Amino acid sequence: MRRRPGPGRGRRTAEQTRDLLLRAAVDLLRDRAGRAGDDVMSASLAHVRFTQVAERATQLVRAETGDPQAPQITTGAIYQLWPTQPDFQADLLLHVADLQAVLVPGLAVSVAWFREAAAQGIPLEVVLARLSEEVHRHYREDPLFRVELGFLLGAVDPRVRQALARRQEAFLADADRAWSALLDSYRLRLRPPHRIRDLTIAVASCIIGAVVFWFADPRGLADPAGGDPRGLADPAGGDPGGLGLVSRSVLHLVQGFTEPE
Repeated sequence: MRRRPGPGRGRRTAEQTRDLLLRAAVDLLRDRAGRAGDDVMSASLAHVRFTQVAERATQLVRAETGDPQAPQITTGAIYQLWPTQPDFQADLLLHVADLQAVLVPGLAVSVAWFREAAAQGIPLEVVLARLSEEVHRHYREDPLFRVELGFLLGAVDPRVRQALARRQEAFLADADRAWSALLDSYRLRLRPPHRIRDLTIAVASCIIGAVVFWFADPRGLADPAGGDPRGLADPAGGDPGGLGLVSRSVLHLVQGFTEPE
């Protein structure tokens, strides 16, 4: 015989069911954020399966050799290197970290350009506008950066922490050298007690945070005093007035952390 619902045990409304499922999902996210393990580590890489890797590797070999009949790469070849999917994902995670540990492609040209720009009398505001907007654009268009953001969900896992730490230290060391070159070119020094690493981290936090914000609402980065944030300042010496909030924030950070020599 079917039991009738007792007091307070009636059928849930659609809204109550929705709230229940959302609470359950949030509980799962909270639980997962505090755990380590293969399932946590692989979450951001779950779409990369052995079969897909083998198929793409075959395409690469045939394209590079110009032989459409080149032998197919099989998943068996992959299993000889990585016995399990998590083993492969751990290596892939470190590989992505190594790729992302370098500064923005082409930034070396900008670093070499610092001294030339200073010698030509190009204002620091123009250099910083070009630099910050270029870096910001790179990260918001870089698909691997989005993968990296997914890694943060699994930052409790020691393998994820290892990959992130490896990427972080290499990136920060390169960025330190870039900022040192800029300060030297414009005869600036850090205000005590700050070090170059403090400036590097402050600027990186500003730009990365702005990228995350941009994903949700690009219009929010427009500066009422500076125009469209997508407009790069002219590196040849144009008006730096078209700053977005990213460029203006970086400019204020540099001005706040430094003083003339």
